Amino acid sequence: MKKVYIIIFAVIFAGSFSAIQAQTYKANKDNTVIWWQGKKIGGEHRGTIKLKSAEVEMQYNKPAGGTIVIDMNSIVDTDIENEGMRKRLVDHLRSDDFFSVEKYPEAKFEITGSERNNGGSIKVSGNLTIKGITRSIEFTSDLTSSDNIIIFKGHIDIDRTLFDVRYGSTKFFDNIADRAINDIFTLDYELYLEKILE
Repeated sequence: MKKVYIIIFAVIFAGSFSAIQAQTYKANKDNTVIWWQGKKIGGEHRGTIKLKSAEVEMQYNKPAGGTIVIDMNSIVDTDIENEGMRKRLVDHLRSDDFFSVEKYPEAKFEITGSERNNGGSIKVSGNLTIKGITRSIEFTSDLTSSDNIIIFKGHIDIDRTLFDVRYGSTKFFDNIADRAINDIFTLDYELYLEKILE
């Protein structure tokens, strides 16, 4: 009888240890989508940008750490029909007026922690690096999971001026009138991750 109790305890302990042990998930880049949007007076532009890599440590069914890397060279516009004008905008976004992509080909987000909200969503905290400048940010993400796959979906507002992206900002330039560009640009994402199986 004593042996039976020992076996039961061992099974329960092993299960509990497995539950608290961090599990590593790696991005499925083919399924992951990131949309960007920037607004200006009287209009807006939008497009996509590609994920370069991502690994997330999950613990208690929420992110405990990890790194997400964005390929800044992959910026494309999807709202301009004219090919020449579309290329002109993308080249401008890649230039030193905006993201200096030649010098800073990657943007990076490092997860430092997270907590569950009352509604079931997750508040994610971390450090975002754009143009070599790192700032702490927080945002809310929805999480769904099945088998060995987890999917994060959400929306992030980013103040570009905190990363020295000043072009068209009324914070730094006077008398630009209808050429002003909103300081906030947004990212909407669907991040697909697959568990790394040992």
